[in-house]
Parts: sequence; structure tokens; C-alpha cells
Amino acid sequence: MQIIVVSDNHRDYELIEKLSQMYNKADLFLHAGDSCLREEEIYPFITVKGNQDYYITKVYRIIEANGINIFLFHGHTSRLDPIVLSAIARNNNCQIIIHGHTHKPYYQVVEGIHILCPGSLAYPRSSRGKTYAIIDIDNQKNINVRINDI
Repeated sequence: MQIIVVSDNHRDYELIEKLSQMYNKADLFLHAGDSCLREEEIYPFITVKGNQDYYITKVYRIIEANGINIFLFHGHTSRLDPIVLSAIARNNNCQIIIHGHTHKPYYQVVEGIHILCPGSLAYPRSSRGKTYAIIDIDNQKNINVRINDI
């Protein structure tokens, strides 16, 4: 299963559309908030409410993907410390937690929990530039995460 993960495009619809076309065979598209658009405008991405989202209502989602549970939220109301994030995931029976808000891409595994921030599609705050992530989950539930530049 292939999952495309983005965050913080702040009204830049073109990059959302570009990624959904580039990865039109992907199984799932996740957006960690601050699209500043309506849900139907960023389809096929499943999204959550960021601090700049006025049309989105769900603050978090738990999504099952190939036997793996993913906790998706923006993160602006939480301490984005790896120990805190791994506890949130574990308390919700999730093996992956995804957040946005920082505009800084990173991926790490803490206490067996995969923690991912895909960065920002529009306003990066790192030397890497604009980024997104790809998660691959195989039938044995092995998780592979990469952060890509756009």
C-alpha cells in the first residue's frame, strides 16, 4: 500500500493537484492540515483541521491502512515532542502518527511508533525546501517512510 502525505500548502492547490496526478496509483492520500481549502477542493486527500483551516471540522482522524493504524492531526494544540507524540499514538492503538504545523520535515521511530511530519508544500521552514512524504506498507506490515522534495 502506498500513501502520499502532505501538509501546510496554505491555499496552493496546484501542488496538491500535481501530487495527486504524479501518484495517481497511490492507495491513500493524507493531508495533515492547513490547506486553507474545503475538503472537496483537495480530494482525494483526507484531511484534518489546522490552525488556518476554517472549512475543515475534524481535529484528528484514525485511519486504518493495510492493518496499520495511523493517527493524523495538525499538531498546533499539542506539544510536538517525540515522547508525547508516541504516547498519543500508543494511547489510540496507532503505529504511525502524522502531524503538520512546523513546516519542517522529519521522520523518526520512537518506542516503536513511526512519527512523521511531511514538512510544507508551500512555505518550508527548512533548508530542504518544499517537501511531502511517501509511506509504503507491505503485506507483512513493514513500514517504509521517505520524505521527498517537490
